[in-house]
Amino acid sequence: MTNSPRASRYLAALAVLLLALAALAVALAWHTTGDLDLLLHDRVGRAILAGEPVPDTNRFSFTAPDHRWVDHEWAFQVLVALAGDLAGGQAPSQRVAGWQALRLLLTGLLVLVLIREVPWRSAALPGALALAGPVALLALGLLWTRLTLRPELLSFVLLVLVLRRSEAALAAGAPAGWRPLTAALLDPRRPGGQAFLLTLLWYQCHGFAALSVVVWLLGGLLGRRPDSWRRHLRLAGGGAALALVAGLATPAGLDGLLYPLRALGQFQEPGVDLQRTISELVPVLATRGSLALTVPLFQASLAWGLLWTVLLWPRIDRVRLVLWVLAAVAAWQGQRHLGFLAVTLILLHGHLGPASVVTPAQRLAGRLAGPWRLRLVTAASLILPALSLVVAAWWLSVLPGDGFYLREGVARRWGGGLTPAVYPVEAARHVRSLAAPRIANNVDAASTLIALDAGPVAIDGRTEAYPAATWRQYAALRRGGAPAIAQLRQWDAGTVVLAHRNAATQPLLRTLFADPDWTLVFADDTGVVLQTATDRRPGPRGADRLASAAMALERRIDQSPAGRRPDLADRAASLASLLQLAELPGPARRLLTVGLARCPDHPVVLHNLGNALLADGDLHGALRRFEAAARANPAAAPPLVNAGTCLFRLGRFEEAAAAFAGATRRDDRNFQAWANLAEARRQLGDRDGAAAAYERAIELAPEDRRLRSRSRTL
Repeated sequence: MTNSPRASRYLAALAVLLLALAALAVALAWHTTGDLDLLLHDRVGRAILAGEPVPDTNRFSFTAPDHRWVDHEWAFQVLVALAGDLAGGQAPSQRVAGWQALRLLLTGLLVLVLIREVPWRSAALPGALALAGPVALLALGLLWTRLTLRPELLSFVLLVLVLRRSEAALAAGAPAGWRPLTAALLDPRRPGGQAFLLTLLWYQCHGFAALSVVVWLLGGLLGRRPDSWRRHLRLAGGGAALALVAGLATPAGLDGLLYPLRALGQFQEPGVDLQRTISELVPVLATRGSLALTVPLFQASLAWGLLWTVLLWPRIDRVRLVLWVLAAVAAWQGQRHLGFLAVTLILLHGHLGPASVVTPAQRLAGRLAGPWRLRLVTAASLILPALSLVVAAWWLSVLPGDGFYLREGVARRWGGGLTPAVYPVEAARHVRSLAAPRIANNVDAASTLIALDAGPVAIDGRTEAYPAATWRQYAALRRGGAPAIAQLRQWDAGTVVLAHRNAATQPLLRTLFADPDWTLVFADDTGVVLQTATDRRPGPRGADRLASAAMALERRIDQSPAGRRPDLADRAASLASLLQLAELPGPARRLLTVGLARCPDHPVVLHNLGNALLADGDLHGALRRFEAAARANPAAAPPLVNAGTCLFRLGRFEEAAAAFAGATRRDDRNFQAWANLAEARRQLGDRDGAAAAYERAIELAPEDRRLRSRSRTL
């Protein structure tokens, strides 16, 4: 790099920008711990540290105890357990500080390896300064959702390192002869040997390590070749073969190598729809009620990646391009892959070909006169970094107040500790005092029950550890009704433990509350415990237990220090939903009112309080709450649907139609929004608009005869 004053200024500005963005990345990782699998990872890691072998069967479950479990994350689990031990204590609340530190460490490591993708050559500094901010902000808009303590966070780091080492090995060229080739791939002093060692480590931490084989094969087929085609392919094939051998060098052996194929096969089983069962497997664009900022950023990242590829096509690294395309397809199919997409988006901007190659972007720039081209580059290198710093500063400012997380509709909160109303710790402790040989549970409660050794569970959430038949049984349980009761009898489960914050638990809870053979024996803002008549102990009725839990939480909120507390509002919203299910509207409304006082912009509290007011006939009060909830979470359609309902009942049909139309824009698959929009347009005399809305509603609910009848009257 030259030491010209201009280059030094560019370098200093780029360093300041990257430091600010790195601080933002770390701030996005400074949040409460709420990953549902974390306590399971910690439990297994503690067992391994105690001398137990890496588990190879589903030891925690009574539904599939002998099913093969490929624990491809054992090294990560040990790391989680060690971090928890350093924090001290055995309870999750005592170990969470260590987990928080580990998450921040891994996030910082990922930021460091990605910063190396920025071109630091003086000739490239103006372009790097112009692009670094917007591209990094796009990537952070995708990555923040995955900054949780999961093995994939370590996997992102190892993907970047293995890719770089394989690129360096292939760029060095393949030596003649098998012995020198073997040395090039196994010698730890050479890039190929370093890639192999990193792959060995990767396979012990995460099943994504299978990508190392893909990286080598893509490098052989698409990468730049410093030597002959045959010699280049031989080097790449040798690297891929060693990556496969690394897959065999796991405790699971051949099963560990075949795990990725087995995991993909789960989605092909008849009657098994894991995307409806595991929330993180839901496609990004099908995410409803959350990720208000992230979904448009996902779409923007796809558009920018495509534009970048077209403009710099001859210089784009083909291997990195294919990895980005694979990540985009994976993220399109499931939001758990958004982090993978963020990392590959950054990688797509690095390792460009020779600057002497003429690109479409250069041809476009060549049409501008020289002085104008220079002015354009200079303006971009000044304006875009400044705008990026403004956006980063805004983002940093809203994180401590939890405004960002509330608008995105996620449960995590700024700071340390456990995410409120996620881990049913007290429910699991209560179960330990009961005779509960078999516990029927939902996925959300599984890791807590396992971590506290409450007893054998029905399901623990690891998709690869259960056959398709078990997932079909679990789907029947979640749907509630007679099939759920029949499933409980088949499992011979006398105890049910549910983490109830997720609305997906409501069908089963309604069923159990209405069944005289099941009684609520414990409840708090996070979990419930129900037992059959043959297993339950004498004590207060379920309604009395719920009322007592509501009063206890209300006192806790009242007695806590004054000030904004979204975490307490979270707890109030969770327990109030349970009270509503149990037909206790009075305590639910009081709890929501107390929670709203602590967080006036909490979208869930606002929406649920609006429902309570609507049930009481207070249309104006309910409308204010629904409109506030719609502003607080711009991705949620239900508040707009309910606001439209209030407006419709008040005779304000034009405003009601606008609210229903807004709900359809937020969620095109919301049946109630389309059906109500049809009725509002009908009242306004818009027959064509009403017919179109009826048509869409019938498409979503073809079995609704009343809707078909209303449509025909047009």
